[in-house]
Amino acid sequence: MKMFVNVFLYLVAIAIGVAFALCLSASIGWTFVYMLVCAPIFSAAITFFLTKNNRVTIISDVDRTMLYKGENSALRIVVRNKSIFPVPAVKVRIAEPGGLVPEDDCSCYVVSVSPRSESVIEINYKAKVWGRFVIGAESAFMHDFMGFFKFRMSCVNSVNEIKVFPDIPEMQGDSPLLRSAVEAARFADDSEETQESENVTSFSGMPGYTHREYVEGDPVRRINWKLSSKRDKYMVRLDDEIESIRQNIVLDSTGGSNIYENERAVEGMLAAALGLLKCGYDSTVYCRFNGAYEEFAISEPGDVSVLQTRLADYSFERQLVGQKKQSRIPSDELMASGGSRALMIYTPLLDDVLSAEISSAEEQGMVCAVVTSEKIISGNAERLWRINEDYSAELLS
Repeated sequence: MKMFVNVFLYLVAIAIGVAFALCLSASIGWTFVYMLVCAPIFSAAITFFLTKNNRVTIISDVDRTMLYKGENSALRIVVRNKSIFPVPAVKVRIAEPGGLVPEDDCSCYVVSVSPRSESVIEINYKAKVWGRFVIGAESAFMHDFMGFFKFRMSCVNSVNEIKVFPDIPEMQGDSPLLRSAVEAARFADDSEETQESENVTSFSGMPGYTHREYVEGDPVRRINWKLSSKRDKYMVRLDDEIESIRQNIVLDSTGGSNIYENERAVEGMLAAALGLLKCGYDSTVYCRFNGAYEEFAISEPGDVSVLQTRLADYSFERQLVGQKKQSRIPSDELMASGGSRALMIYTPLLDDVLSAEISSAEEQGMVCAVVTSEKIISGNAERLWRINEDYSAELLS
């Protein structure tokens, strides 16, 4: 529409010039008409010249590249003109990262730049969702002075990456999901180091233990976190050595299209790892980065913080049609470890592919509990839980 208006006004101006030349002054009128006819050529030529050899560049940077949810980061886009000609108009379209929310709703900015100077676009973003996001100029075009032509500009130096840490929600020690996980681990654990114990009846940290105040050198795993929070000081158990049951936790490498469900799977997994630890149980978390699984041993609170930091660089993969399928459960790694064969699988996409892998793993003697954040489930599992928006666990089967 704007292009149509520009052409219409241009033709009206030429018509006025012709009328002036015919009715009033031929020399002045025809000079005016010749200038109008040549103007688009000169306008296009100068604009084309400005777009070549980096005479006009677009660069950007951010003041912070790592954020917690709720924190802000400022994007600064600089359009720099190195030539002696003015830049008529540069239209910059900003990338729209789903988890970073700009202060305004504007997605396109138009700036003009004087000779040998620069113009700056500043946008403030607020981190709303966990993940790894790319912000900056998605595309840029330089328009000529007449508004008839536009030329694409390079945006390769205007892309920035921001990583947002996931939260670690609070999960109660007497959560049915955690109780079920420990019972499954006790049932599946066939390692020789495991000691027989009936401590699972006191899984939530209820009275029945003898305690004393923590002193330097005491094992962190023997701290009773629930009692410590009530007394505002660290308290350790004096009962027999806590059994060496370890729960395996797997974060599915394939995600869905809903970023909130993906986030809930990641944060639910962190909540479970910390919740088990507070109740005295270690765990091993498996996440796949760059096509290979990494193991994270969770035996103290600092380990959960390390995992939280590492997950800021985690992104779910998409299973494309015709693409070679990769395992979504580290069955080989678990079998080779020789430890517990109980595992919790956190996934935002429980489909038939994952269901088939779970069935195969259970045939090898593993005890699988699936925890999904997906609202509409297309697969199935024998032990299936759903993490709700408030991170409470709901048993589905």
